[in-house]
Amino acid sequence: MEVLLLICLLGVAIAEGSPPVIKEHPSSVVARRNDPATLNCAASGATRIRWYRDGEKVTTAEEDPRSHRVLLPSGSLFFLRVATSKRDSDAGTYWCVASNSHGATRSHNATLTVATLAYDFQSQADPVVRARVGESVVLPCRPPKGSPPPEVTWLRDSHEVTNSSRISVSQAGDLVISQAVEEDSASYVCRARNAAGARESTPTKLTIMTPPWFEERPANVTVASGVVVELACRARGSPTPTVTWRRLDGKMPLGRAMIEDQRLVLDHVAAADSGVYVCEVESEAGIAAARATLTVIDAPEFAQRPQDVQVVAGQSARLSCKVEGDPKPLLLWRLPTQDRTALLAAGQSSGHASVADQGQTLLLGDVSTHDSGAYYCWGVSSGGGVSARSEVVVVAAYPPPVIGVGPQDLTVSPGGAATFPCEAVSEAASPSISWKYRPAAHLPARELSEGGNGGRVSLPANGALILKDVRADDAGIYSCHISADTGSVEQAAVLRVEDGAQDAGPFLLPAPPSKPRLMAVNQTAVHLSWLPNSQMGGGSDQTYTVEFWRQGWEEWRVADALISQESCVVGGLTPGHTYTFLVRAVDSRGASFPSPWSDPVTTRSPRDPSLTEDEVRHVRRRLSRPAVTLTDATVTAPDSVLLGWEFLALADEAVEGVLVYAVSDSGAVQVATVLGTSSSSHLLHELKANSHYTFFLVPFWHSVEGTPSNSMSLRTPQDVPLVAPSDVRVTLREEGTVLIKWSTLNLEEARGEVVGYQVTLSHNGTHTTETVTHPWLEADGLMTGRLYTVRVAALTEAGPGPFTAPVLMDVGPSGAQTSHQNRKDDGSVIYAPPEPAWLVYLLIPVVLLLSAATLVYVRRLRGKTTPPAQPHAPALYQDPSLYPTHHSVNMYGEQKLWRPSDSDKESSLSSTRLLRPEQLVNEYAEPRIQRANETAEPYATTALLAPGTPRLAHGPTWRHRSEDSGVQVNWAAILPPPPACPPPHDMSVSAGGRDLPGLHMVYAAASSQYDNMGGSEQYERPCDATSEHTYDLYAQVAPADCRGGFLTFNTLQSRGCRQVRADYPPSRPLDLPNTNTH
Repeated sequence: MEVLLLICLLGVAIAEGSPPVIKEHPSSVVARRNDPATLNCAASGATRIRWYRDGEKVTTAEEDPRSHRVLLPSGSLFFLRVATSKRDSDAGTYWCVASNSHGATRSHNATLTVATLAYDFQSQADPVVRARVGESVVLPCRPPKGSPPPEVTWLRDSHEVTNSSRISVSQAGDLVISQAVEEDSASYVCRARNAAGARESTPTKLTIMTPPWFEERPANVTVASGVVVELACRARGSPTPTVTWRRLDGKMPLGRAMIEDQRLVLDHVAAADSGVYVCEVESEAGIAAARATLTVIDAPEFAQRPQDVQVVAGQSARLSCKVEGDPKPLLLWRLPTQDRTALLAAGQSSGHASVADQGQTLLLGDVSTHDSGAYYCWGVSSGGGVSARSEVVVVAAYPPPVIGVGPQDLTVSPGGAATFPCEAVSEAASPSISWKYRPAAHLPARELSEGGNGGRVSLPANGALILKDVRADDAGIYSCHISADTGSVEQAAVLRVEDGAQDAGPFLLPAPPSKPRLMAVNQTAVHLSWLPNSQMGGGSDQTYTVEFWRQGWEEWRVADALISQESCVVGGLTPGHTYTFLVRAVDSRGASFPSPWSDPVTTRSPRDPSLTEDEVRHVRRRLSRPAVTLTDATVTAPDSVLLGWEFLALADEAVEGVLVYAVSDSGAVQVATVLGTSSSSHLLHELKANSHYTFFLVPFWHSVEGTPSNSMSLRTPQDVPLVAPSDVRVTLREEGTVLIKWSTLNLEEARGEVVGYQVTLSHNGTHTTETVTHPWLEADGLMTGRLYTVRVAALTEAGPGPFTAPVLMDVGPSGAQTSHQNRKDDGSVIYAPPEPAWLVYLLIPVVLLLSAATLVYVRRLRGKTTPPAQPHAPALYQDPSLYPTHHSVNMYGEQKLWRPSDSDKESSLSSTRLLRPEQLVNEYAEPRIQRANETAEPYATTALLAPGTPRLAHGPTWRHRSEDSGVQVNWAAILPPPPACPPPHDMSVSAGGRDLPGLHMVYAAASSQYDNMGGSEQYERPCDATSEHTYDLYAQVAPADCRGGFLTFNTLQSRGCRQVRADYPPSRPLDLPNTNTH
């Protein structure tokens, strides 16, 4: 305790005698002008604290009441306001000194900084800055002078800019934008800020200019003349570009060209307006241009229209029609039938009609009444379509001539002159006029001639008769006889000779009316109208007489008379007959010269649903103008095209539907009917592939067809061939080489350009395909003694067509090939199907019957008690002594190789195995399974082997050929499978206790796992140890009387061969299994 007390007293003594300790040092302060500020200072043990600035003592308010500096009790220096005047500035370095009687302690230095910031920027960006997309932009900014140095930031549309991979602010304060994009366009402001405040630069409008680019380019346009064309051109960019249109190859059609919303509008275009038009867009960021080609097509126009024709049955008629335009229109003739595909183009014919002179002439030969009707001449092109109608009337005969002005009765005095007029009217044939005289009606007539009656008779060219110096004996009847090829007519007048007769006055008749026009027709009546003569109008008493003629009549007849108006209805007509009408004006002076003959009019047949003449005329007038425009033709498949169209204004009232025509270059016509005006497209099917077609539309209303639309032409794509090549022939060249030939396809069968042929050779499931460009193939490297099948298909760009039927080809050994080549024919080795075909159907039941008989025979040999065995893989038993080279041939002509194992070589029975058992077929009867305590019965397994051939020793395959039917019997489907377990190597064969030294056995395992394909010479039998089986087989015994050395059904039954049995007991006693199933 004493020690502690001593230490405390010593500490107090030391403390009382030490200088002050600064507990809080002043810190640097930044203050704005006239703002208060404080410099802190605190010390322990200090009796006095003083402040110094830049080495000079600071005068406080205690020392000078006017001072704005106040020394706080804690020792801190407080500035009422920070002064920055030149006379008195508070800025500087300050420290405080704390002192007591023991000494003084100085604090750390602290700086009082008076914050200032000038108003003007040293440098800044321009008010407007432009740059292109992708360029780098630098907006400079040098902030105002200030203390402390101000901090620089940038504002973009009043939002502070943050640094990114493209935008940053340099140390100097510049805003740097790299790879400028259009979105960088904005208003930018540089802001400088410190404690004294903030300053902002003048806003800079940055515009990132985008070079002009086309939002819509002008497209090539092909239009018909006379329409309005708009060439679109819509461009964008920053700033907005200006658009200018100009023409490269000619002058802009001033007055008809205008720019509307950047588009060029051309009004009422003509062929001269065709050319290349360029849309140029330009701005400060760049310039761009796009061009389009305008093609103005002249709509087809008629240079010659076909005229109405009336022709007698059996004669010929000729209709001419010429259509001009650029491009050259397609001329078509529409025949007057209900079949709307009855169109004829240049060089085509149908019935009595044929087209010549590149389509400009339609010839009708040996016409009949069935050829009557309306023939239309159509001209179609991409510019439009035109239609002209020609009415052809085939009549049995033309109307006979008509007397225009006939002779009238006259009374003259002796010595006077008598004149009888006679004018003939015949529009079908040239008439001839003759005169006859008879004194009385009952007396015979005599013909008058020029200069007769003593030179008093005169016959002028107008057909009149002039009789001079009339005598009393000249009185009588004078007849004017008019004859022509179409008939004859006669009119007579009476001449009286009387003294004191007055001379006849001037011969004046009313003027003839106009040609009568058909207004309406039905089954029994016709409505006609005409106009009076415009040169000489008739009086108030003028009436009209209508005459008519029908086929079969010899003369004209009066249909109606005393008609006061310029129209009438002629009734009482016969349905289905053709009539011709004429009209005469009649007044007190007589009847006028006849009007021109009307067009032949045929009354309707019963149940004829045709329209009235007024309806037909009205519809024809409306449909004579274009009503529909074909707008699009798109290929959807090699045999189909989708067409689109638009109806023009006011088409709904006169259009019931459209006929869609497809005309090929070969003249084939396909037409489809689309009803209504709401449909605007149609898909044409069943067109020919790789063919050129012209498509157009024809509006119709009931039976009236209008003007065709514009046309569009295209070629359908190629398709795969329709048929396979024919006449496939195979010829042997040399061993292993054949020449295969076939016939080519015509254009219609190929449906495209044949670019090659695919030839497929097949053998035993293996296929090899070769592609050649010519119609033959030389195939080499084929293996002799094998059968191949050949199939050929034509190849177009669309792909291969169907293959031919397989043709069997036998590539035989060299000897067989020589025999084929020595024939008189070309050495073909084709095995075609049997001819006739009924032979195949006859052989099939025969083969089936033989197979069934064979199966029954085999089962009889096996015995009734033989249990069926499970089917196993094939095996073949055969005596190898017959084939020392270890080759075996089965009935299918396939070569199998046999190889003995080591144990086989040591065995006295020299057994061999088949290397490829999986390729064999079941050719053997099943083994018998012997049960325990059961007496063995004879059992045999027979191999069906092919006949011997001397060539087998040399390795070539035996070839099975059928000269009559080519049908092979599948013995595998008849014979049972081989035994499940082959006999062992040391199996002994005996007959009645005797060994058979001449018998050898060949066996093969039932599964490929026991095959010797792996190279091992030994293998284990799966049931050597546990098998219950006994192996029965046929053995060859004393073959002196058995021919051929083979064991077959026939040789087994022959007297020279007998059946033996070979039993193989198990090698060691085994427990018998409960089942015989392996």
